[in-house]
Amino acid sequence: MDKKYLSHPYFLLILVSLIWGFNFSVVKVGILTIGPLAFSFLRFICGAILMFFVLCLTERNPWVEIQDLPYFLFLGFLGFGIYQPLWSYGLKLSLASHSALILSLSPIVVSLVAFWQKEELVEGINLLGAVVGFGGVVFLVSQGGGGDYSPLSVLYGDLLTLGAAISWGLYSYFSKNMVKKYSPLKTSTWSIIWGLVFMFPVCIRETLTVNRGSFTLPLFLSLSYAVVLSSLVAHIIWMRCVREIGAARTVSSQYITQVVGVVAAWMVFGEPLGWRVLLGMAFISLGLWLVHKKPPVEEFVP
Repeated sequence: MDKKYLSHPYFLLILVSLIWGFNFSVVKVGILTIGPLAFSFLRFICGAILMFFVLCLTERNPWVEIQDLPYFLFLGFLGFGIYQPLWSYGLKLSLASHSALILSLSPIVVSLVAFWQKEELVEGINLLGAVVGFGGVVFLVSQGGGGDYSPLSVLYGDLLTLGAAISWGLYSYFSKNMVKKYSPLKTSTWSIIWGLVFMFPVCIRETLTVNRGSFTLPLFLSLSYAVVLSSLVAHIIWMRCVREIGAARTVSSQYITQVVGVVAAWMVFGEPLGWRVLLGMAFISLGLWLVHKKPPVEEFVP
């Protein structure tokens, strides 16, 4: 295959979707082993160290300007301080397939923020899409649990994941300001570093209670996948795509991520892949499509 296609943003987004789609099930293995908060904290400590090391190797200056530190603190709060604990705990309480589907609502958040910032025009059809997308989530939650998951556990888990989806959408939107100034690697690294500041008081207690015997091969493989592929490789590609094609187009790759996530959950955990899940996926996908259905350019007068 031609190298120019391999480096094309949309090809790279497919790769990211595959990595993050399987990430739901792979990370769940680690979460069920040592707990959601401990796993997230260890994951991003290792990720921050690895990414800063790679940053020092690839860029002469790994530092950011002092005046930008408050903004990175803000990004760290959104993308890691809030998003990671909500997502990981939601993943523990609910199904991995639900997590993949609900997180795909992030593009709706991006579009609504862009409209609020007067960067995009939102019409009735777009608002209908937001209603349909969130309706798909309501439908999923109303179907109750599956296997060892009670309806109440699924409800709590899905609500936490919905909060995570909103947080990730906000992070994706606001991170574009730093990606215009710094490289994707530097933006990601400093966002994670500051995110650990917020994760520390939330996650440290559970982390200190982890038994040494819990560090088995499956846990190491889960951590390695989450740190190297999901945090380093995929996150850098994600930031690059945000810079090249914009936040709204980038988060639209959640269409693929949700499908991969549902199939991976079925393969790894044997989660139900029946008409209810597929119908919920159809609602959410339709909502995303309607949200991104834009009027002709000439109709948009800012």
